[in-house]
Amino acid sequence: MNNILVIGSLNTDLETSVDHFPETGETLIGGPLQIHCGGKGNNQAIAAAKLGASVTILGAIGNDHFGQLLIKNLKKYHVNITPIKTCKQSPTATALIMHTNTDNTIIVTEGANESLSAQDILNAESLIKSHDIILLQQEIPLETQIEAIEIAYRLKKIIVVNPAPSRQLPADIIPKISYLLPNEHEIKAFRHNGSETYEDIILHSSTPIIMTWGRSGILFKNKEKQIQHIPAYTVPTVDTTGAGDTFCGAFCCFLHLGYEKAIEKALQASALSVTRTGAQNGMPTLKELTAFQFH
Repeated sequence: MNNILVIGSLNTDLETSVDHFPETGETLIGGPLQIHCGGKGNNQAIAAAKLGASVTILGAIGNDHFGQLLIKNLKKYHVNITPIKTCKQSPTATALIMHTNTDNTIIVTEGANESLSAQDILNAESLIKSHDIILLQQEIPLETQIEAIEIAYRLKKIIVVNPAPSRQLPADIIPKISYLLPNEHEIKAFRHNGSETYEDIILHSSTPIIMTWGRSGILFKNKEKQIQHIPAYTVPTVDTTGAGDTFCGAFCCFLHLGYEKAIEKALQASALSVTRTGAQNGMPTLKELTAFQFH
């Protein structure tokens, strides 16, 4: 399998439930506080590691309890945490999640993720050189992403970018990316004009785009340069949290099998991930993925 370096975010999710969202000035009693390890970088690293890939993560945490929780969790899944930077000036990033039965609100504090700098990437050039695939998301500073792409491109590495949350990448950077993995909302950032369809964007992109589309499956340009739609697998859905991150990690994990086979396996892994509660808990192992009968 591929040797993957994830350069991305490390967050702690603090979650509670309420009957309704509070009005201005209102105080509510919430349900039990749940603490989860999250962040797109963290989730995607663990998704790939659970499927058997050799994974290293480069990110930043605060010098605090939440940071140590993240380290402990990554070690549990055998992710190499050696390059993680501990920031004394900023706390570990958090996501404050409040949800009702039907909706949620999320406030993200960027914390130590914002301290991962372009200089940190320059200092990590030998680390980038020693890996086959570089996987990025957009929860770290834009200049940090750009530096990572520039170095990885110069070193002829496979560069996979999940453009979430969407931040506009410079036009000259996009052709240096090997694969873009947006969802149906994030893909709009790659329009040349406001009227292009998903298919138009994918066909005309200089970089291969694999668009995840929730229950509708995925869209991509196949080897014959034609748009191909693969519907999502029919599975009992329990919790869709982390399905996109599972797809990204699995895609990188299986790229050694070829582009289209990696897409197929990633779609299967993301389908299996929604059959259990919790983003990381739902992510399948290679044994579970192999054993599951997809229809």
